[in-house]
Amino acid sequence: MRIIVMSDSHGSTSRVRQIFTDNPGAELYLHLGDGAADFVKAGWLFPSTARMGVRGNCDPSRDLDIPKTGLVELGGKRIFFTHGDLYRVKHGLDELEAAAREKGADIALFGHTHTALQEYRDGLWLINPGSVLDGSHTPAGYLALDITPAGVVPVHRKI
Repeated sequence: MRIIVMSDSHGSTSRVRQIFTDNPGAELYLHLGDGAADFVKAGWLFPSTARMGVRGNCDPSRDLDIPKTGLVELGGKRIFFTHGDLYRVKHGLDELEAAAREKGADIALFGHTHTALQEYRDGLWLINPGSVLDGSHTPAGYLALDITPAGVVPVHRKI
């Protein structure tokens, strides 16, 4: 099972559309905020895809009906996802880890820092796909997350 995860597109609908185009057939496409409108607009071109997303701290107030966190179970794994600002991920991952463990998650996905990261802590994956946009210190990218009988395989991809 493949999940495509992206975050922090900040107005780049074309990059989000490119990620959809480059990854046909994924079971789920996730956007982790700060570009919720980009994800919705690009998703109109791919109506048969399963999509979920959360609102980031830079998403406008008109997107208030988009949740700040989500929880889904796929491939036998419980996935907690959020933008990350609620859990102050720019200052460490302890609050995010605690929230994910409280929800019984196997995987916690977050954005906000614009930096790709994958860390495994005692049975819990903490993964950031990075930013859809190029940053001063990081290239643009996203995450292909495979859930297989052998385990979780996170692969960061550059755009």
